[in-house]
Amino acid sequence: MRKPKIRELGEALRSLFQKPFTTKFPYEPPVVYKEFRGKPEYVDEKCVRCGACAVVCPALAIEVKEENRKRVIVRDYGKCIYCGQCGALCTTKEGIVFTNEFALATLDRSSLIETIEDELVFCERCGKPITTKRHLLWLYRKLGTKAYANPTIFLTKFLSEGLSETPPEIDREKIIREDLYRILCPDCRRAVYTQDDWGNI
Repeated sequence: MRKPKIRELGEALRSLFQKPFTTKFPYEPPVVYKEFRGKPEYVDEKCVRCGACAVVCPALAIEVKEENRKRVIVRDYGKCIYCGQCGALCTTKEGIVFTNEFALATLDRSSLIETIEDELVFCERCGKPITTKRHLLWLYRKLGTKAYANPTIFLTKFLSEGLSETPPEIDREKIIREDLYRILCPDCRRAVYTQDDWGNI
């Protein structure tokens, strides 16, 4: 029988009094560096529900739905690969933050799904959704006095502050000059701007 070497005996004795090199995960939480990029989370008061995160997500972990006059953004952390694209390309640069949490294993997949929503703003002429109310109000703050170049933005702000009354519904096909001061989608606003005084485009 081969006798153990002195060096091997020394290593065995030292290991009895030293801490193990491996962690006890999942029984104990691992030590995570502050710079580690883990689970991305929405910051409710900073996210404008624009949907840009869903467009750039390579794992298709984010889905945008429009239902019941609201835009609903659904994130499935079971598909998330923690690539960081949603946070890097966020419209406000503050709507998504990265946490150190990465251990999301669970037997309940529904617990990995997060949903946020906001009220949609619709075109007063054609009825198409423009964007969310939060998005337009963020643009108002971001643009400052330049926001008054776009009636859709400043009218949304005035209506939310109670500084303007909701105009009556448009019940005509003809475009008139007063339609400039309506909440309109880009297509309808272009049609209004190109309409001349005689009703010809």
